[in-house]
Amino acid sequence: MQKIKMKKNSGRLVALAFSALSLTSCVTDPTAKVKIEIPAAPAINIASFPEITLTNFWQEKEIKDLNLNQELMLYFKEELRLQFKGKLSTKNITWENAEAAKNKDFWKQIPVESKETIFLTGKVQFTQEVRKALLEKGIKNLDGPFAPPKAWAERKNYALKLDIYLIRADSGEILFQKDFQESMNYESQKQTTAFAFYDLMQRIKTKFLRALLGSEKTQDRYLLLKS
Repeated sequence: MQKIKMKKNSGRLVALAFSALSLTSCVTDPTAKVKIEIPAAPAINIASFPEITLTNFWQEKEIKDLNLNQELMLYFKEELRLQFKGKLSTKNITWENAEAAKNKDFWKQIPVESKETIFLTGKVQFTQEVRKALLEKGIKNLDGPFAPPKAWAERKNYALKLDIYLIRADSGEILFQKDFQESMNYESQKQTTAFAFYDLMQRIKTKFLRALLGSEKTQDRYLLLKS
């Protein structure tokens, strides 16, 4: 009789164990992750201004085979055309020094058609250098007396730094100011400066327009599920 009871109790324990495992497997995470679009407020309302005048940027060093200021003004003019319904114009100015962007009197004396014009200007630095990189195949099996020579490859590195300002023509007041910096490496030694500049501007353009116009950002949020 005792053996029979022990067998019955063992069976019950096994059944309870399986039931516990089943319940555990059915328990789900009480939260759910969702992606939502969060609207960001624009830095300024550019639609309230009748004209944006793009000027040349302060540039410490000229770039061979690339008119950097001309390319900048053309690029921004084309991009802003899609976002701004007012007049877009360009103007070459003579910078007094690198700090002229903060000199209100400097901007107030520049002739414009409308005193409600805003200037898009800033400072630019564009650099290029050749870097050496150790390839992965050169890292393997380097130990020992007969280690193969290290495999090095050259990469072209381009870096673009833009300090962008939006300035009121009538008061010289800075309405918007932000620094942007991007860099890229290229394996091909035939990579041209112009194409590298365009690639970097594509990256900066996205960040600039998002900061200026307050485009929506995708963020993760967690919802608490009701049991």
